[in-house]
Amino acid sequence: MRALLPHRVRRVASRVSWTVVDQVLSALSNVVLSILVARSFDAAGFGAFSTAFLVFSLLVGVTRAVVGEPLQITFASADPGNFRAAVRSALGAALLIGTLSGLIAVGAGLALAGQSGEALIALGACLPGLLVQDTCRMAFFSSGRPRNAAAIDALWTVLMFAVLSVLLTAGISAIWVPVATWGAGALAAAIVGTVLLRAAPRLRGAIGWMLAQRRLTGYLLAEYVLGQGIAQVGILMVAVIGSEAGVGALRAAQVLLGPLNILGAAAFMFAVPEIARRPSMSQRTKGWITVGVSASMATATAIYCGILLFIPDSLGEKLLGDTWTGAQAVLLPMCVLSFSAALATGPVATLYGIGLAKVTFWVNIIKTPLLIVLMLVGIPLYGAPGAAWAIAVTETVLLPLWYLRVRTALRSPGVAPKGPPTNVGEPPAAGELGLNITPIPTTDETRS
Repeated sequence: MRALLPHRVRRVASRVSWTVVDQVLSALSNVVLSILVARSFDAAGFGAFSTAFLVFSLLVGVTRAVVGEPLQITFASADPGNFRAAVRSALGAALLIGTLSGLIAVGAGLALAGQSGEALIALGACLPGLLVQDTCRMAFFSSGRPRNAAAIDALWTVLMFAVLSVLLTAGISAIWVPVATWGAGALAAAIVGTVLLRAAPRLRGAIGWMLAQRRLTGYLLAEYVLGQGIAQVGILMVAVIGSEAGVGALRAAQVLLGPLNILGAAAFMFAVPEIARRPSMSQRTKGWITVGVSASMATATAIYCGILLFIPDSLGEKLLGDTWTGAQAVLLPMCVLSFSAALATGPVATLYGIGLAKVTFWVNIIKTPLLIVLMLVGIPLYGAPGAAWAIAVTETVLLPLWYLRVRTALRSPGVAPKGPPTNVGEPPAAGELGLNITPIPTTDETRS
């Protein structure tokens, strides 16, 4: 047994390392792309790019809720045959969602005037590839192969910047160019991802597969819409009530906080499947994982935000150009938001890993009205800073509730999943899903 321990430790350490590498590639490429766009376009142009990126963020969140996260939670411990069948259906579902949402985005872009319309049309054409690529990443994490996720992200990054540098050097400076280049790189990475997975998207079984996960995805989707979805829509309201530059300011602040998103996404992507693959893990061990993840994230966030808040204007302007002034106005509330989110990472990842989507759903039920009220007050009065403070205050107020819920869950008997369903292509009968979701009364990445 002792002879096996070092090998197991090395395997876990390898998965942690490659998960971090993947998140670094993913987030860093987004940061560099955003800085490049901010320096190449005016504040309104960067706002149009940010609007398209925000729409993508909404859609990738929805797709993860109904496709990627059920794949991680339910099938991480499945046998190879069932897992491959689930991956094919999941990829088909992502392709279907990307195609339908892409058509809607193109229609919205045609209805809009100016640079935002151009960016949305380009995004709509790219959404199928973007969502399939992200689902490939989720499949690699689910099967304990983060190295392959890093490989397709590296391919995406190299292709995107190689093509974009040529186009910008040639003087092609329309706002749709960086969006289309970003999406084309994702399509190439998605194709390679399906080859590495040996699982082509299966459209025929996509809807049935999503229906088979409905007892889990119902909570995941609802909590995303109630939590992150409403926050994203609120930021879009800044563009409607205020200006495109306001959305750009929020996006610019997110760019500056990108390294923290790397750490948070890596922690979440690692912790969820690791817990889901080990239903026999003791509740005490899960508790230590919860505390360890949150403590590590909070420490890193406090140090980084402390440095970020004292960036001199000269450096900020070199990084973000005209967008720096707006970003500076929202940086403090965005740092508060990041610190609260860091502290919540541990309990949220643990609850996801043991399949308690109903618990995270009820926390977001409480979160929603508070966020809406603060958004409705903050945005008309203060614009982008009002939106940032509304989200930050909401996350901070709800932080103690996450710890109460995970403590209750870990003290309740029988909270661990019993295993994945065997009929991956059909809706499950009662009790067939294999997730014992305990009803306890009362839920960045990415390339998003």
